Amino acid sequence: MSDPIQPPAARRPEEALELASQALSDGDLEAALAQYEPGAHLVTWRPDGPEGEVRSALSCFMALRLPLAVQIGTVLSAPGLALVICERHTAGTGPDGEEVKYRGHGCAVVREQPDGTWRIAADAWHLGIEPLETGIPV
Repeated sequence: MSDPIQPPAARRPEEALELASQALSDGDLEAALAQYEPGAHLVTWRPDGPEGEVRSALSCFMALRLPLAVQIGTVLSAPGLALVICERHTAGTGPDGEEVKYRGHGCAVVREQPDGTWRIAADAWHLGIEPLETGIPV
């Protein structure tokens, strides 16, 4: 029996968020989880959603079965530690047939691992429902 293919490892702090986003878009929960440290904490956008436990929170997002885009804003680095500010966005038709559009800023604390890779230690997703485009200025 051969070994399974390991998910890619982040070589830069922001790459951990990019790889997690790609894995979630591809429906690969284990590859997304590989970008987080054991014991990492994730704050979700849902007031009634899972708080803290990364697997539950990412599973909740994956239930939408929609792609997740992440745009990196600022990366503030110190030796072995970085704060990554980003914007996340998802849009499409959810499994219930309803149109879904979420967008919002977030941030992650990313820590360098002993092997030189980077993994997410704490993550905050602040997604909100995008207003419908009505042509009326807000």
